Amino acid sequence: MELGTPISLETQLDTLKAQAHEINREKDQFKDMLQSAQADLINYQRRSEEERHEQQKNMSSRIILKLLPIMDDFSMAIGHAADSGAEGPWLEGMKLIQRKLHSFLESENVTKIETEDKEFDPFEHEAMAYQESDKHRNGQIITVVRDGYKLHDRVIRPALVILANAPEASGPEGQAEAS
Repeated sequence: MELGTPISLETQLDTLKAQAHEINREKDQFKDMLQSAQADLINYQRRSEEERHEQQKNMSSRIILKLLPIMDDFSMAIGHAADSGAEGPWLEGMKLIQRKLHSFLESENVTKIETEDKEFDPFEHEAMAYQESDKHRNGQIITVVRDGYKLHDRVIRPALVILANAPEASGPEGQAEAS
């Protein structure tokens, strides 16, 4: 039996080095694929959590929007009772229910939109009417018709307001401007 030419140690060493290099290259490739898959999984989990959180906020806002008219009705009823001088346990009961509703809204991170001494902000307020006033700046909120609310700093119901309008000038100067 004729043996082939013997392979030199250098050739064997070069072959082993090439194989080791190929194994290392494949190892690095698999490591990169694993790291990429881990990053994709982390990103997927983060996006899923954000979507779940956003869905919860949307669901909460729908429920809260249904509760706000009830809160408005309690405020109106209590205001009318106070105006008429009504007293008694039933009024205290209504006030207790109103406080519980208010506490519930606060626990859900619902905040009332500030309107006192504020200028009109179209992102937070909805203008219902203008009223002439020489005591207020033009565009300043005079009256709040319906309170507005935010959920997690996002407006879920704008405040319905009446705005100040500068009175029209009267006298000869006002007539000259009108002409």
